[in-house]
Amino acid sequence: MAALKLFLFSFLAFIICGCATIPYQPPITQAPGIYHIVGSGQNLYRISKAYGVDIKEIMRLNGIRNPNEIGVGERLFIPRVGKPLFIEPYQPLALEPIENLVGPKRYRVKWKYITLHHSATREGNAEVFDRNHRQRGMGGLFYHFVIGNGTGSRDGEIEVGWRWQRQIEVERPRDIQICLVGNFNRQNITPAQFNYLVKLLKILTRQYSIPLFHIRRHRDLTGKITECPGDSFPFYKILAEVRR
Repeated sequence: MAALKLFLFSFLAFIICGCATIPYQPPITQAPGIYHIVGSGQNLYRISKAYGVDIKEIMRLNGIRNPNEIGVGERLFIPRVGKPLFIEPYQPLALEPIENLVGPKRYRVKWKYITLHHSATREGNAEVFDRNHRQRGMGGLFYHFVIGNGTGSRDGEIEVGWRWQRQIEVERPRDIQICLVGNFNRQNITPAQFNYLVKLLKILTRQYSIPLFHIRRHRDLTGKITECPGDSFPFYKILAEVRR
């Protein structure tokens, strides 16, 4: 009887020790995806749109903090994608079309000020903002000019609002309203936006004899409680370039 108990005890111990062994675990592999090589004229917004992957996920997976700071030749991991896609590059804009967009000097309104805004959105264009402003009972696009960031229009593209075409003031008399697409509390304006804003301001200030100190940020207006156009908006750098 004692021998039988000893046998059963030894058998159970063998079973228990066998269950305690660590089972085989396959090696951890990276989620399926591809590497996209950034080409000339491409930006993160256009890349994320082409692949249908949220821009925040691409930034997280690639350790990117600023979506505007990617360079030509950089490898970006794009998850859940089977093959690289061709991303159409942006075509540079020329100064002449900007002069044509502004048009000759008009005398219906004696323009005296220029106010700069950001859209406070990462994406958009004049059409999107016009639709939103109509839904909010604002009578349509509140800006005279919108400068794109490559999401709903080309990076740096200047869109002319209907209020400029008809020479209609918005809520402040003799004040030209310019909006740049982007949230400049969380991102920087693109180099193209910076360059074409400066060119647009040079044309407007020269054509309508607007002094430099009459260019202001939305937040600078008396009685306005707003962060617009954002803490990273390079206001004084822009003024310095316009002055040159």
